[in-house]
Amino acid sequence: MEAFDQLAELYQGEHSHNPHQSALIAKIESLVPATATILDLGCGTGVPTAKIFTESGHRVVGVDIAEGMLRLARDQVPAAEFVRADIRELPDNFGTFGAVTAFFSLLMLSRADIEKTLGRIAGWLEPGGYLGLSMVNLDADSLPVEFMGVPVTVSGYPQDALAARVTEAGLEIVSIETVEFTPPNGPAESQIFVLGRRPN
Repeated sequence: MEAFDQLAELYQGEHSHNPHQSALIAKIESLVPATATILDLGCGTGVPTAKIFTESGHRVVGVDIAEGMLRLARDQVPAAEFVRADIRELPDNFGTFGAVTAFFSLLMLSRADIEKTLGRIAGWLEPGGYLGLSMVNLDADSLPVEFMGVPVTVSGYPQDALAARVTEAGLEIVSIETVEFTPPNGPAESQIFVLGRRPN
């Protein structure tokens, strides 16, 4: 995951304008109280997620392992708080949040770690709080691939299996959809967007 240190600006240019991600952020914004604190797991450069939420007055805590990403995030979204950490090593008592977002960050973990992290997210959410999750539509566990010229391993699930993992973590599925997104330099990618909710 440290590979993203060298990709910060390139990644932002290619992946910060995903309309499906922006739509899910807007949906969460319409559902959570104005006082809600947002946890953004794998916050990257802070754009668009932390930027949108802070501009509407929310407190945002962003977590990422890549210092290169966080340098940009701190410059671009000074109102947010950014923490350098491995998602897998965050403490169970990290805090309680009105919403947790994880846009294309959990796919860098193994399936075992994804499932463990989903359970911990359920514990970090306030009752009635929301999860915004996106993954690549991929049936794989720690598959070696090249992403933007850098070797990484990625995991994923088909839509129904991802819905089952979110439900098993103790969250309700509010909506789930598989879409296609083509970054500026391609190729097209099949992506899954999930809105989950912790029951009251």
